[in-house]
Amino acid sequence: MFRINCGARQQENADIPNAELADRIGLSPSACLRRVAKLRQSGVIRKTVAVIDPTQVGRPLGAVINLEFHRHGNQYRQDFIRKVRKLDAVRQCHVVTGEVTGVMILHMRDMAEYTALCETLFDADDNIVWYRTYIITETLKDEFGPAI
Repeated sequence: MFRINCGARQQENADIPNAELADRIGLSPSACLRRVAKLRQSGVIRKTVAVIDPTQVGRPLGAVINLEFHRHGNQYRQDFIRKVRKLDAVRQCHVVTGEVTGVMILHMRDMAEYTALCETLFDADDNIVWYRTYIITETLKDEFGPAI
């Protein structure tokens, strides 16, 4: 386990130059580069991404979908995973414990894309017992990664 010594806000801007990061955390630039490389190599830093505003790229319709599988075997799950990974609208998909099997976060162009996605992903799959959609009307907090 690594101790991240750069504060909870550091993961919000992965775009800062190494020299600035080193200065903020009190390391030399070379030591900072080595530490970041070690964090990447070990998997603590999985990837570096740009966070895009869905509205600005024509995907203003956000939704949270809960769903329930009829059967939970590995083959059924793998079939569903293959379908989900092909769909650009699906931004996150989690298998969870509790009253539902899965929770999905989607960003879509419009209701027509939503309807087509539901027909393809849920209605045509006899392993989906039910799904419930919650359209996002306002986002109060949108953070990525764990608090550190």
